[in-house]
Amino acid sequence: MFKTGYISVVGKPNAGKSTLVNKLVGFKVAITTPKPQTTRFNIKGIITTKTSQMIFTDTPGVHKPKNKLGEYMMKGVENSINSVDVIIYLVDASKPKIDVASENIMKEIVDTKTKVILAINKIDKIEKSKILNIISLYDEYMKSIGGSFAEIVPISIYKEDGLDILISSIEKYLPEGEKIYSDDDITDISEREIIEEIIREKALNNLEEEVPHGIIVEVEKFKKRKNIEEKSVYDIDVNIICEKKTHKAIIIGKDGTMLKKIGTQARKEIENMLDDKVNLKLWVKVRENWQDNDLYLNNLKNKIN
Repeated sequence: MFKTGYISVVGKPNAGKSTLVNKLVGFKVAITTPKPQTTRFNIKGIITTKTSQMIFTDTPGVHKPKNKLGEYMMKGVENSINSVDVIIYLVDASKPKIDVASENIMKEIVDTKTKVILAINKIDKIEKSKILNIISLYDEYMKSIGGSFAEIVPISIYKEDGLDILISSIEKYLPEGEKIYSDDDITDISEREIIEEIIREKALNNLEEEVPHGIIVEVEKFKKRKNIEEKSVYDIDVNIICEKKTHKAIIIGKDGTMLKKIGTQARKEIENMLDDKVNLKLWVKVRENWQDNDLYLNNLKNKIN
């Protein structure tokens, strides 16, 4: 009996959602940074085995929206948890306190009536004796609001501990069905979108706190050609859109040093992904208040819907 199903990974920012999806899929389908709200739209990672096809959705971290971009991101989380077969609620064992955000997540997933697996991540960072206390804490709260976890699985993504148990637990609750994607598919996002996310990741990791979340990256040109040595080269032109002129100056940096740093880091990773040389050109443009402008957010809305 072959099983196929959708699995949504939800949790607070920095719980490790993107890292988990990347680790399970075995390929970097979602960018990862230490900063909250790194993931902006639902990204699918696909695992196909002899017995099942699991389609994971990495969702934005649950937070209170401050603009239309944030509202669309939270709409994406809502859409995801209401249209899947299994929900993985990922929590950080090193920060186990159930705060308002945690309560809101659990209340949201209880209402779906979907099977929920609690995955307690980063167990390598705490004493083993504390794991049972964390399990009891979350289990008791879930029961107090009329729900229950189908499974509770302590894991360490970093140490790759418990991931095989998590996969087995997920497969248990998937419905019988045929494959939706081919055996070779590992994600549903395009190469252009992956490139945009890689560049945004480098910007997030290198820029000051206030700047990165006010940018959006758009690939304007993506063309493969042969050079004079008859070797393949990709010409990629990219716009980095920011909200303020002061942000543009920070992104470019003195004498262009910051933009060059972002471009160099991104080019290396893109070349590894495409397995060819890349001619990457970055341009910085200002679009004031783009995070509240539907015209600029249409592409993101399409990814959410």
